[in-house]
Amino acid sequence: MWQKTGALLLLALMTGCAQEAPPALIQPQGEYRLLPWETTRRQVDALLQGDQNMLLSVQNKPNAVTPPVLFALAYQLYQQQHYHDAMFWFYTAQLRARSDANKSLDASVQQGVTKLSEQFGSEIAAYGLSHPAEMEAAMRQTLTWDKTAQRSYNPRWVALHGTEMETQKEYAFLPMDRWPQIDQITHREYARGFARLMVSLRQGSGFSLPN
Repeated sequence: MWQKTGALLLLALMTGCAQEAPPALIQPQGEYRLLPWETTRRQVDALLQGDQNMLLSVQNKPNAVTPPVLFALAYQLYQQQHYHDAMFWFYTAQLRARSDANKSLDASVQQGVTKLSEQFGSEIAAYGLSHPAEMEAAMRQTLTWDKTAQRSYNPRWVALHGTEMETQKEYAFLPMDRWPQIDQITHREYARGFARLMVSLRQGSGFSLPN
């Protein structure tokens, strides 16, 4: 089970979708206070409320926002029936969130990003599975774009979705000089996982990965 802190942080991000008032927030302490929690929450709330200015702003500068913001962007685009764009940003957010989780030494953040993906993208994932050709086109775009896109957000955001922030004042990550390699490995594994999914959906017809 995903632990208390991550769940509360997620619920706070999802207030635009909730019908009931969210629980009291756990305030980040120590180094966790340096992470872009308030900015991310403000951007997510604006997107979930359908703020068109925020929608355009995030799409114009996607490398400057954390993956939860891209998840919220994908969710809102799906509600507006922009299915290709919704899938593209959802897969991009999913890939980046997993890559950032792989940089953390707190193993619980893995389940945290899985929960984020499920909360924002259950409808998008279902749509993709029922429209495999559209899903493949969006995934190809994600994999191609991710190879050259330069991320400028702080990947340590993911520490807010782990359990160690309940007991620790400092977050723990692998050295920064290893981050580019982690991004490359995660990209490759993500592409291979999607290729296996397409083989299954097409009953063995295959899927050629972009170079």
